[in-house]
Amino acid sequence: MHLSLQTDYGLRVLMLLASTDRQMSVDEIARSYGISRNHLAKVAQRLQSSGYVETVRRQRQWHRFEVVN
Repeated sequence: MHLSLQTDYGLRVLMLLASTDRQMSVDEIARSYGISRNHLAKVAQRLQSSGYVETVRRQRQWHRFEVVN
């Protein structure tokens, strides 16, 4: 089975968020997987618009997000 890069990143994000009980930033997740922050931000936006994650924008921080239960 061949997954697109965005699908691969999306699955990684969902698995990582599901394995922790705290919010994580796009920067944290990008660093943990060694992937582009910009590509991951696009994936995060799509996950949020699809209802898979919730995002919170805080002052001086990038979006933080968590899996929707």
